Amino acid sequence: MSFKWLFFFFLTIPVLAAEVRLDCPGFVTSALRQDPILAETRFSTEIKKNKIDELKADAFLSRFEFNMLVGPAPGLKESVDDWGDTVDTWDFTRMGPFFGTQVRAVQPLNYGQYVSGKKAAQADLRQQEMNVLDKENKKNVELQTYYFNYLLALEMTRLVQDAKRQMDKAYDQLEEALDEDKPGVSQMDLLQLKSGMHVIEEGVIDAEIALKQLQLATRFSLGLNESDTFFPLDTLLTVRSEALPSLEEAKLTAIGSHPELKRLNAGLEARSHQMDLAQAKLGPEFFIMGEFSYTKSWAGNRQAIQKNAFAQDAVNHISGAVGFGLRYRLNFWRTWESFRTARTEYRALRLTEKYASNGILLRLEEQYLNTEAQLKKVESLRSSLRASESILKGAAIQYDLDPSQTGPLVSAYRDNINLKKNYYYAVCKYNIAVAELIYRMGLSLEQFHSKYGSP
Repeated sequence: MSFKWLFFFFLTIPVLAAEVRLDCPGFVTSALRQDPILAETRFSTEIKKNKIDELKADAFLSRFEFNMLVGPAPGLKESVDDWGDTVDTWDFTRMGPFFGTQVRAVQPLNYGQYVSGKKAAQADLRQQEMNVLDKENKKNVELQTYYFNYLLALEMTRLVQDAKRQMDKAYDQLEEALDEDKPGVSQMDLLQLKSGMHVIEEGVIDAEIALKQLQLATRFSLGLNESDTFFPLDTLLTVRSEALPSLEEAKLTAIGSHPELKRLNAGLEARSHQMDLAQAKLGPEFFIMGEFSYTKSWAGNRQAIQKNAFAQDAVNHISGAVGFGLRYRLNFWRTWESFRTARTEYRALRLTEKYASNGILLRLEEQYLNTEAQLKKVESLRSSLRASESILKGAAIQYDLDPSQTGPLVSAYRDNINLKKNYYYAVCKYNIAVAELIYRMGLSLEQFHSKYGSP
């Protein structure tokens, strides 16, 4: 009886919600593995690999057929024709089994076309791989944005909740002073303090909504269940500690690592081989072909030749051939247009190559300057915040001494909250600017840490 209750107890235990705690690199790595769109994009490279394997398999015996047929066949009988000669004719009254087989093979000899086609397919594969890598790097920026915005929402929630507690405390102190009829305190002071509460309450609502939205975004990115929750390992939103390279070093990294440049080079190589392939197809195609055919019937009146498996008559026969041939497409204008198309695409990519690297370096430099500017804003706001903290402490002390001084206290709280908000927003913008800079360098977050060191 006790086992039944134990079994029932385990059935009624609810599934506990999981808490996933990750730092920024761990969050990015986990989310990249779970992203369904990136998984679909990666799968496209497998399709191109299969096409290369198909091309390789087609190079040897591109046509190799084997046919076999079994069924009934009429027998033979001897008869005299109009000229008095004895000939074999069909005898449908004596049917018998029939077996036939045919093998046909064709081996192309245009090895140059095969090599050009394979190299074009391999270059196209590299082009697709670089396209996937570029999308993954873009996703890196998006995921880091989620992570730091999550920390920002947590900071804003703590900030407005703390401000609300302080304002509630000041409000209670002012009400107590009014109840005790302390001099210098009026109902007007209470109303003035209460009028500033809406700013705090509005901030609480906005922070809670932002936090819930980011919880949904991070849960989707990590592929979590509805009962699971993500929590960042970082408890505070601080300036990223990665040491950034110099602008010149960042440019050299971009020239050697950027997926867009590698994709362009792979595209140029693919178009070049496609042009060679189209040019080779302007000439004839050579091949070796072999064919073998064999049929055998055991129908009536064949007793004399049953022991000879290769005896031939009207039904039974054996034949084969091996030869060297060529094929030339007479609609050469179509092949010529294919060559012109490949040549035009190649020339267009050549023109793109001339300005692609310059464009990437200009965008990198622009982002580098933007990142430096964001860091300067953070340092400026940090200095202003220290001054605001001192003003707020002074206003709080003055209010404790004289509860009628609500105006300076409310003003100091408002200025301090706005400065803290602007400071945390600036820190978040700088951290995201660093993520964008890493992307402009052509690196993922993992590659950046591997090359320049992790914090």
